[in-house]
Amino acid sequence: MNSSQPLRHVWLKSAALAACIVGVSGIPLWGDDGVVTKISLTIDRGQDLGQNFGSLFEARSKDGSLVVGAGFQNLYNTRYRGDRHAVQFFIRPTSGQRPITTEKLPRPNDLCGTYLYGRDGVVHSTYGTVKAWNSDSRKWREVSEFGGTEETMRVGNGVLEFGDSAVKYSGKTILGPPDKGSYQLFFYANGHLCFYHVNRGDGGYRAYTDEEDGFSKLHACPWTPDEATVDLSQAVVLTLPFVGETTFAWGQLDKQIVTGSNIGGFYVFEHGAWRMLLEPNLGVSYQLYSTMAFHDRLLMGQYPTGHVFEYDGEKITDLAGWPPKIAGVSGSAREAQTTVIYGGDVFVGVWPWGELWRYNTDSGSWEFARRMFDHPEISDKIVHPYDIENKGGSVGNQWGQRVTGLVASGPDLFISTSAKWPCEWDAKSFPFLAPDKWKSYGSVYRMSMPGHLGATTNWTEGPTTIEFTIRGTEVSIAQDGQQLVSATLTGPLAERLNALSDLKPAIWGDGIYGRFNGAAIDGTIK
Repeated sequence: MNSSQPLRHVWLKSAALAACIVGVSGIPLWGDDGVVTKISLTIDRGQDLGQNFGSLFEARSKDGSLVVGAGFQNLYNTRYRGDRHAVQFFIRPTSGQRPITTEKLPRPNDLCGTYLYGRDGVVHSTYGTVKAWNSDSRKWREVSEFGGTEETMRVGNGVLEFGDSAVKYSGKTILGPPDKGSYQLFFYANGHLCFYHVNRGDGGYRAYTDEEDGFSKLHACPWTPDEATVDLSQAVVLTLPFVGETTFAWGQLDKQIVTGSNIGGFYVFEHGAWRMLLEPNLGVSYQLYSTMAFHDRLLMGQYPTGHVFEYDGEKITDLAGWPPKIAGVSGSAREAQTTVIYGGDVFVGVWPWGELWRYNTDSGSWEFARRMFDHPEISDKIVHPYDIENKGGSVGNQWGQRVTGLVASGPDLFISTSAKWPCEWDAKSFPFLAPDKWKSYGSVYRMSMPGHLGATTNWTEGPTTIEFTIRGTEVSIAQDGQQLVSATLTGPLAERLNALSDLKPAIWGDGIYGRFNGAAIDGTIK
């Protein structure tokens, strides 16, 4: 199934970055294994303040059949931020045609759901306990996290750990819990630690009236890794219109930090101040579940359309048909929960039928990759799977089907699934999932598609050189002369690579991952 929709691409306008777009035509070398192409970049990422580093380069083959590129992904999927220090290298056929294989991995828990995140080249599973995947032993191992936290992020050579209303950096507490309510959903970017401070009391969602009745507040606290603690007196605080507002997704677009609340508010932090772009509305469903940089804008997964919306820094636009839906299911209550760039293509996971879609920017088409569940049969007579069987249940749409994790790691894409929430399966309450259908919820898959390689980079203060090499059918990534990862391709893409003779002039510092957001970049192809 294919569909296309134009998307505006506004390329570099900054004179400083435009000066970097000085193309160097690829002059092929010949090695024992065929043509050797080396793309070398010396970059200075600046001080690590939680920024996203964006694209390194993109270049097309002379015949136009391939796009080669690399960068650092900028995404946030319903709670978990992409690994900012992991570089990705892709070789994308402009035809959009590539074989995809999928392997089911051992289950990380006995719940009906799991969520994934990647850190330092390791894929982690959450819920139940936090576990890490070991590809050599093909087992999940339990790992200890701060305060039961399910999220960490590397900043410089240290690690930020987000716990229960508290934050640590390199093992030391920099922010403790509040006297009232809780701190929720931390996000560090552009030198600011951001979070929601929520005090609902015993009541539900309601309009804010005064501090005693409850509140939800957005905080942006200036902080750098050089500081021992977060100074709350310096925080920029916005009191939100409704008590109980919190978020499913944060995002970052250049110097902006954005967040969509669970009742439809959309807030932007820029130039030291918060502003409200969309007002929350208790009577209308509007929720954002993921954000991902895509060229010069953010793609944001939305409910209830199931589309990705685009945010260009000023306005939000519904990209109708991004992605489509499979024929034979209801168009209601759809949710684009997860997004990722893998192999230079965009992948989107959609509730409630566990759909996985792929978009190729060159052909401008969406293709249905697969459904991550093999039951029940699709139907447009119901909105969610098992609506009839589960009628009268405490959560009517509990057995809708989520794609909760899309994590690119090494050459692969890891995918996880869940019910509406990762509950325990009860045979008496849910006999229609006996004996093993319930195990589809909480499954983890490893998908492989030719043309993708990723690796965790070392943090450096000042310049570092990253080199991407294509040697016949072998591709590799190195940093400062040390190889980080390599892989050998097979099939039609390998045949094209083996015959690769030249690249057109490269674009440095821009591409599918967004603009490069560091201090300096200089690249060559030889």
